[in-house]
Amino acid sequence: MNLEMLRVSLPVLTQARQLVGVDAREIIFVAMRDQELIGFGECAPLPGLHSESLEFCMESIENWSNGLCEMKSLAPSAVFALSCAMETLNGFGARPVAPAKVANFFPGTFAQCDQAAIDSLSGAKVIKIKFGRDSESNDRALLSRLCNSLPAATFRIDGNRLLSRDECVARLQGVDASRVEYLEDPLRDPSQLGLLAKSTGIAIALDETVLDQSAQARALCESLSHDGCVAAWILRMSLIGSLDAIRTMAANAASLNADAVLSTAYESSYSLRVSVHLAASIPNATRAHGIGTASLLAQDSCEPAIARDGFIDGAPLPTPFAEAWL
Repeated sequence: MNLEMLRVSLPVLTQARQLVGVDAREIIFVAMRDQELIGFGECAPLPGLHSESLEFCMESIENWSNGLCEMKSLAPSAVFALSCAMETLNGFGARPVAPAKVANFFPGTFAQCDQAAIDSLSGAKVIKIKFGRDSESNDRALLSRLCNSLPAATFRIDGNRLLSRDECVARLQGVDASRVEYLEDPLRDPSQLGLLAKSTGIAIALDETVLDQSAQARALCESLSHDGCVAAWILRMSLIGSLDAIRTMAANAASLNADAVLSTAYESSYSLRVSVHLAASIPNATRAHGIGTASLLAQDSCEPAIARDGFIDGAPLPTPFAEAWL
């Protein structure tokens, strides 16, 4: 089996660069060949999210290819790429699957929530917004404007562990709890999540908490499940590693009565389309996924995975940068 790597730089749209955190996504595409068969994976560690650099991943993938280390010793984003390449080499993604539901994402603040922004969300069923980067009054005003303007939508509120319980409760005062699907790991102190759910009547989604492998975090996941307040686990795929590891985490979520929501890190549309196929293989991955980010890139690795009517199609996986592998 032969391994090849292709390094590319995909510019991020100017207006999305503050959100993504970089001007361009630096990516390695890995190709594995076995006679006439070929499989692909994408390695795209994001500064500020992943601890590993792209250069480190390139070197470690090369070392793995030369038999100098085991895959389990590699960084998660490198393992994700190699796992995708191995599975697609063996037929994963070759056949159509059911389309995947996708959540819309409004990354802006209240000041940026003008009529054009609202119009861009028209028809959306599930919309993710951010809390904690703006003032309490502005966060409240943002949610109020969106709820009033988009009466058919429900909202996911991601606090990125920026808030105290009191700060979060204050932002949700008077909100119709039925309009909020869940609060995504919003508290600096996650041990307060159960109390937050009880005081707001809104379910919790676990993000950073499920990536924490400590005994304390695992006990918290079990305790919150026992309390019946967890709706979903957010599985940020390239922070977990292999596709099988992601499936295992989804099964762990199911054992605790939680759904699995797949999430990416502003990778190219190739990984977004891998997500669609992965979701089709996970029984509890039936909610809208956090994979609707193709529109943030000015260039892409394949046909952009743009959601239409709230879904990304489940077409067979394309070849990323097909002309490069001839």
